[in-house]
Amino acid sequence: MKWQLNQINPLQSSAPAAAFLRSHRRLLAALALLIVVAVVIAAWTVKRRAEREFEAARASAEERPFAPFEKDLRRATGGDGVRLIQSSGATRGLARLNGSVFAATDGGLVEFGEDGKMKRRYTTLDGLPESDLTSIAVFNSKLFIGSRSQGLIVFDGKRFERYRWTDRDAQAVTVLLEDRGRLLVGTFAGGLLEFDGGRFREIKAESDQEGQRRVAGVNCLIADGARLFVGTFADGLRINDSAAGGGWSHFTIADGLPSNRVVGVVVNGDQLIVASDFGVAAADVNQILDSSDSSQRRFQTIATLPQLSSAIGYGGDVLLCKDNGEIFRLSSSVKTSGYARNSNRIRLSPVVWKRPESLSSCQLAAFVKDNQPMGDTLWLTSGEGLWRLGWQGEGLSAAPRISRFGETPNQMSGALKSNLISALAFDDLGRLWAGSFRDGIDVIAPDGVLADGVLGGRVARLESEFVREINALVWDERSRRMQAATAHGLISFDASFGAQRLGAADGLLSDSILSAVAMNGGDRSNLALATSRGLSLGGAKQWRGLTTVQGLPSNSVYSVLAHREFIYAGTLGGLAQIAGRRVVRTFKDSNSKLSHNWVTALCEAGPRLFIGTYGGGVFELTAAGEFVSFASEIGRQTVSPNAMASDGERLYVGALDGAWVLDLRSQRWKRLKDELPSSAVLSVAVNGEHVYFGTTGGIARVNKTYLKFAGE
Repeated sequence: MKWQLNQINPLQSSAPAAAFLRSHRRLLAALALLIVVAVVIAAWTVKRRAEREFEAARASAEERPFAPFEKDLRRATGGDGVRLIQSSGATRGLARLNGSVFAATDGGLVEFGEDGKMKRRYTTLDGLPESDLTSIAVFNSKLFIGSRSQGLIVFDGKRFERYRWTDRDAQAVTVLLEDRGRLLVGTFAGGLLEFDGGRFREIKAESDQEGQRRVAGVNCLIADGARLFVGTFADGLRINDSAAGGGWSHFTIADGLPSNRVVGVVVNGDQLIVASDFGVAAADVNQILDSSDSSQRRFQTIATLPQLSSAIGYGGDVLLCKDNGEIFRLSSSVKTSGYARNSNRIRLSPVVWKRPESLSSCQLAAFVKDNQPMGDTLWLTSGEGLWRLGWQGEGLSAAPRISRFGETPNQMSGALKSNLISALAFDDLGRLWAGSFRDGIDVIAPDGVLADGVLGGRVARLESEFVREINALVWDERSRRMQAATAHGLISFDASFGAQRLGAADGLLSDSILSAVAMNGGDRSNLALATSRGLSLGGAKQWRGLTTVQGLPSNSVYSVLAHREFIYAGTLGGLAQIAGRRVVRTFKDSNSKLSHNWVTALCEAGPRLFIGTYGGGVFELTAAGEFVSFASEIGRQTVSPNAMASDGERLYVGALDGAWVLDLRSQRWKRLKDELPSSAVLSVAVNGEHVYFGTTGGIARVNKTYLKFAGE
């Protein structure tokens, strides 16, 4: 087929237009002049408004007090002497920098390529002050990372630095947001801070009765131009409008919110959608901020959805996510204040996807749309990794495309489900049993699997209605069973991981077991169990209880130990010495040199007996019945319950601010902190050439040669 092209004479076709132009030349010139003037006035108005907003923001910032801080450069530690057993499945935040996707997880910082392949995982051995990360954002071409207890972390791709605020104890960062050349830092108990790259200032909210006060429990931050929306953990929603002089507005359940725990905010034109952990509410943002009529400052609940965890604007609609990964689409044909007037036109529909039933801690997230390949991708973070979500076309009515994004070595090998390790013990096969407060027990192979410098290799996963909230693990050599002291009774595991449970119905004083010891020989009972209502002694279904009636210093028993011919019970009110199933002596601050009565841990090292306390540090009870304190060497540490162990040469102590090692020959102490995934050490176990420290961030396996003192 041939295309025929006809030439058009521009002079002929434009003759009528030319005549019109000649006859109305002055009118058109005047009209053009008016348009130019209007454009100039509009530009000047926009410029002046921007200047006023900038001046108001600057004046407001200048009035804010500086938050003093200290900054330290972090260095790699441990070398080959320390290896970690961790999970990095729980993802708390995402950021994109230099072609990589960085995930803040409970097991460190994980770097992925855009194809989902893991490039590297950064842990405390690489310089992180702790492994439990909470949030992440890009600011000044660097990664800023929030931590659970160690303040704000900065990563430039090569090294880590840490900021800690010296005027406040709380260092838990909950959320980060880059906004108009500043970094907003939300904390749980340290207030809301802004960082300009050099200094921190605290942003405080106004209250008519109390003046300015700290913003507590920051849960989410959303910026929309001059407006800043601050969702809190238990105090509702706060809105700051710098264009209106920087004033604050405060909304709670009294103003129509379904709950005071705000988990997400979406601004869509004049519509303000607020998601809480109990449901979704909406209002016209201009009405609630500008109206002097309190009746116009109310939100209207538009959907009741318990356990909501996040909300995000996407494709002109609002997507809601529950903690278990259920996703809902909230849409409406009303474009102005229709949510408040036409709630019957709102549609709430589920987004169907094949989600794992075990999902928890889920939230929706999205990168800033910057014309990058991943800019339009919606993400689902969870306790079990990452998913990418997308839809065909512009609408969200069809089923989404959802795919798993990336896996870390420990997710693949499945070493730990939870990093909160409250109990550790070895069985006769050399397998490490790791108990968690939340997620039962993981049994790890003797040699493990080494991947990316991290140990793994799970043999068994033990969790049920009763196998959780593990307080202590004890290997019973006589019965060849692992005994688990839990909040739901004593669970006994055989060689094939079959479980038997003992509780109050079987004669124990309580179902809440905090510690256990297996004993053999003499007239001593087979088991001694520390419970929340006293000490239970016996075996099978023959149990006898010791309480304050029989002379215990307190019924809250935290630790128990068989040493020589005695049983020792550490309680909330002191230490009890027991012989022949009766209390023969008690030690308190009133009758001994035990300065703190709350005894949390007991350990024998040959003939020596060591006592760990809450806030008083470590003591030794001599054969003469005298207490010797080590506070002058290591301070008055808070020793974690049951977090003491010995191999006959050293004493290993787990405290809330690191681990301590005592050489029993030289009487010298050594401290471990930077090498650990978390400074809060909850459990200790020793086997062969290694000592294992269970923390709130996973397990550190430390070679004993790494613990040698100078001169050894």
